[in-house]
Amino acid sequence: MANNSCKDLPDEVWELILNKLHQRHHSLLESPSLSCKRFLSITNALRTRLSIVDRTTIPLSTLFSRFPNLNSVHLRFFSPGDLGRVIADIATSGLNLRTLNFTGTDGLPLESCRFLGSRMKNIRVLICLALRTLRDIELVVIADSMPCLEDLDISFPENDFGSDPELQGRTLGEVGVTDSGIESLIALSTNCVYLKEISVLGCHLLTLFGIGFVLRNSTNLSLLSVGEIDFGQLDDFSIRWARNLSTLNIYNSVVSDECLHLLANAGIPLKKFTLSHFVHSSFTFSGISSLLNKYRSLKGLSLVRIDFLTDEKMSGLSQCLSAVVTISLDGCDNLTESTFFMLAKNCPLLVDIRMQGTNLGGGGDKTTDIVKNPRINLEVPVVSSCKGITEKGIADFLKSGSKLRSLRIDECGGIKNIGNGFELSELDFIGAARSGINDDGLVLIGNRCLRLLNLNLDGYLGVTIVGLKEILTNCERLRKINLTGCLNVCTETADWMVFSRPSLRKIILPHSYLPSESQRQLFLHCGCLVLSK
Repeated sequence: MANNSCKDLPDEVWELILNKLHQRHHSLLESPSLSCKRFLSITNALRTRLSIVDRTTIPLSTLFSRFPNLNSVHLRFFSPGDLGRVIADIATSGLNLRTLNFTGTDGLPLESCRFLGSRMKNIRVLICLALRTLRDIELVVIADSMPCLEDLDISFPENDFGSDPELQGRTLGEVGVTDSGIESLIALSTNCVYLKEISVLGCHLLTLFGIGFVLRNSTNLSLLSVGEIDFGQLDDFSIRWARNLSTLNIYNSVVSDECLHLLANAGIPLKKFTLSHFVHSSFTFSGISSLLNKYRSLKGLSLVRIDFLTDEKMSGLSQCLSAVVTISLDGCDNLTESTFFMLAKNCPLLVDIRMQGTNLGGGGDKTTDIVKNPRINLEVPVVSSCKGITEKGIADFLKSGSKLRSLRIDECGGIKNIGNGFELSELDFIGAARSGINDDGLVLIGNRCLRLLNLNLDGYLGVTIVGLKEILTNCERLRKINLTGCLNVCTETADWMVFSRPSLRKIILPHSYLPSESQRQLFLHCGCLVLSK
């Protein structure tokens, strides 16, 4: 009777049930998809994102037909020739894509992009991160081809042309992204009126002139990420035009107190703010305090490598952070666990705190204080590179970590294990690169973190088969493990791992132990990509 009742359920009901699994993690759909053709068809329809790392032996048209509801495609490490053919396949696929990601590819084939734009009118997000080549002409083509674009990331173009004779004697705009390119992007896309998010980190030829043009002419702009800009001549007029700007990220730029006061008085609807210190910056605690006093509804705050911040000053700033949900204080090396506890206690909505490279543990071992306060319930603490943290401190902290989803203890040499205790049922990621975790520590992780999906042991010299065996035996959902720099790992270890833990989808090995091409293809047929960084 029960079996008949299940068969009688319409596909729409099964789709709702399976979608609940999909929302938790897409890997949970693997078992249902293998159980019957009906579930395979339903799970295929639920998939909306696809990453393609190279031109596989499977025709792309087959993949696009299998997953008819794809709206996001990520292409990585393609040469221009192959990328052009893949873009043509995408353009003729009939998919209704909204997101395209070209991260790490050599460059954008212009004619292919024009063809794509002529066939797909609904692309909203374009990510061109770390392209080998990105120039003004690419921005013009993007503007002309994608009128509905809302989010553009052109950060960190390499533009390292070396001694290429074809590029000698060219103008700046022909070898990189300049102010003229940004101006062309906005001006040529009278179409791009929907543009909301722009990230231009690492575009060395851009100046404040181009950024000011963006602020004045992109009236719907809600996110701007910039780096290496001199804000000394920032004018009040440009800032006030950015009336929808809710996220502003400023990295490695020249910033003064006057600039921060301008931002404070602009009255923009700021919800997230990032500021990293730069050697030529002149801003002080006064500027930061002025800004945070004005924007007390901030939900995200990142203050990076600001060495004048102390526990006492952060105590004062915390009075402005009652609405903050995520905070990063990476590299603020005068901050200790006093700031950690103070933020965790005084910010009732806080779930994500990063204090990588600070002086956590340097103020004395008060970590057990966190157990005494039931209001402290962080989900994503990041305490990497904090030399003063001990295994006792992290073990005491984890006693209150029932909702912990992610734990970053990279480069914490004092942490050899996470301690005994109850199962950390929500924890799916541990970053322990170059930490002090030993085989006994891996055994404890295997015993307590049964739902672990991703484990980073990069640079951990002490890893052996003993600790890995416990991880692979107990962590039945493990999908990715990074063993870069683990000298006790060899090709035979990868062979054993792939066949003993079928859930694995990616293993990152030291380059010297990378399997042969035939072995990698065998592992790939088992569903696991084995590679080196």
